[in-house]
Amino acid sequence: MDELDAIFKSDLSEIEKLAQAFEWITGRHIEFGAQEIELLRAMQDKEALVKEQIKLSTIKHTRSVFCDCYQRATGRRPWDE
Repeated sequence: MDELDAIFKSDLSEIEKLAQAFEWITGRHIEFGAQEIELLRAMQDKEALVKEQIKLSTIKHTRSVFCDCYQRATGRRPWDE
């Protein structure tokens, strides 16, 4: 959480803080979700695997919606995907 605190304490504009914090938080969820998917594949837990894949897909879609809104508001992308 030190990285997240650093984002909010930085001299960035409020919209840049929002974008960086959103990217940091959702990036961690994606990272952990990918690890969970690997584990569920190894355990051959198909039901839990599908649920985790849906969660991961939802987070990725949410990030793309945020990117589109950010770009419309600022004229640039918040981060490279």
